[in-house]
Amino acid sequence: MPYAIIEKHTHPKHPRLVFLLTSQSQNFLARTYLNGKLRYKSTSTPSLRTAFRVGGEWYADLLRRVLSEAPSRPKHSKVVQTLGDAFAQYRRQLSKQLRDADMVWSAIRSFWDDRDVGSITPTVFKQFYAVRRSEGVSNHTLHKNVTLIRQILKHCAEEEMIAALPFIPRIGKIAHNPRKWLSPDEWKHLQEVSRQRIKSAANVRTRHQRQECHDFMIFMVHSMMRVDEVKHLRFGDCELAMNGQGDDVLIVNVRVSKTGPRPNVVCLVGAASVYKRRLTKEATDEDLIFKDDHVRAFQSLLKAADLYEDGNGNTRNRKALRATGISFRILEGANVTLIANNSGTSISSISNFYAKHLRGTDDIDALTSITRLTKRPRH
Repeated sequence: MPYAIIEKHTHPKHPRLVFLLTSQSQNFLARTYLNGKLRYKSTSTPSLRTAFRVGGEWYADLLRRVLSEAPSRPKHSKVVQTLGDAFAQYRRQLSKQLRDADMVWSAIRSFWDDRDVGSITPTVFKQFYAVRRSEGVSNHTLHKNVTLIRQILKHCAEEEMIAALPFIPRIGKIAHNPRKWLSPDEWKHLQEVSRQRIKSAANVRTRHQRQECHDFMIFMVHSMMRVDEVKHLRFGDCELAMNGQGDDVLIVNVRVSKTGPRPNVVCLVGAASVYKRRLTKEATDEDLIFKDDHVRAFQSLLKAADLYEDGNGNTRNRKALRATGISFRILEGANVTLIANNSGTSISSISNFYAKHLRGTDDIDALTSITRLTKRPRH
């Protein structure tokens, strides 16, 4: 289109009818795909509510006329639409991985949004590969992009919008790049720098923020949880337990995760210590353990410790803490299946992104000697 789309809305009763606010007009433009043709109608109003009414009447009349003009159509030639409209329908069926789908779609929307679902060919996919590679994305990311497009097209086939799934050309070999982690020496150094920064803080507020960041990174490494999982963790999701050596560990019920809820996650001694330190008399089950995401604070700490980049020049962020925790468990020789289940990932991911780059010792069941305890009182 020669104009920029500022807003896009779907009619509440007609998912194939969308309303666009463009750079060329202050009024909403109704758009739909019917019988293989892209059709537009100016609603002559800047009010979305009025546009829905005007556009809905136009769409209903248009649908009656188009259907009356088509005496018979093969089963697969249901009303087609753009891939963007198809994605809007497809995402309504999602429950667990809606956020992931939205993130992928936002990255590729400019290429796919206005493409007719019936005109997507292998050539279109090859063009998409070329565009994404020119943007510097890896084959691994490209594979995730294409997986979403395939799912949308599968939905279109099931809804009889297209006759069959188009052939999708091979992307190529996927390189399994190791996760950015901190070696044992780097992790020790980072903790030392963090403690020094806490002591040298200029005021109480800065000292408190740095202590919270310190607790956050200790918890991340000793829990092997994802950043979003820790971010949504509440005191009521945790209970203390004791391992075979008599040390406190933490049992966590992960409620928010991209892979779905994960009960009985075993967090090691460091996480239990952080939990006990942050558990005040005033804390309730519904209170978040960490109220800050510590993005900038942790980045500042990495730079202060001269660990912001790894040996290959790759920058680190909070995700490096989870990778560090998993890598340490592998180095200790913990059971890989147990690590995968506990951290909410697959054995293949452990193998491809962690284990193949490390050398473990003898297999020890480091996470299984757990004796459950009654949750401790708040005070």
